[in-house]
Amino acid sequence: MEKLVEMMKIPTSTTGSKGFTLVELLIVLLIIGVITTVATLSINAARPSQAQLLFNQLKNQATLSQQTAQLKNINLRIVISENQSKVERLNPKTHAWTISKIPIVKWENIAISSDEPKILISPNGYTTPSLISFIQDGNQYQFNPSLL
Repeated sequence: MEKLVEMMKIPTSTTGSKGFTLVELLIVLLIIGVITTVATLSINAARPSQAQLLFNQLKNQATLSQQTAQLKNINLRIVISENQSKVERLNPKTHAWTISKIPIVKWENIAISSDEPKILISPNGYTTPSLISFIQDGNQYQFNPSLL
């Protein structure tokens, strides 16, 4: 029985301690560091760019404007300026354009161009044909609000 107990004992180092050596600990830390770096790079690569986010926001703004114009039987227009896109509503009594309740979309450091600076949206669903282009860091996105 004593021989069996003696065989089952964990072998110790030459100094008699039962801990890990410094080299073993450094190797484990190195492996954890490499795994963390790879995971961080993968997560950052999956994050959408500012241009993609802006593309989705403007697309949603155009869709909401079209739906609002049809549901409320009003004329709307999307006005695209240097750093923002806002929706205006035509007052039928005064024939003046006023800011709509549809949220304004703002951006920075993204080049946007449009065939038409003002995109009209009629209650019957007609939308001025226009191509809106976004360029950031060599990536280009385009959409036509009249095709939504």
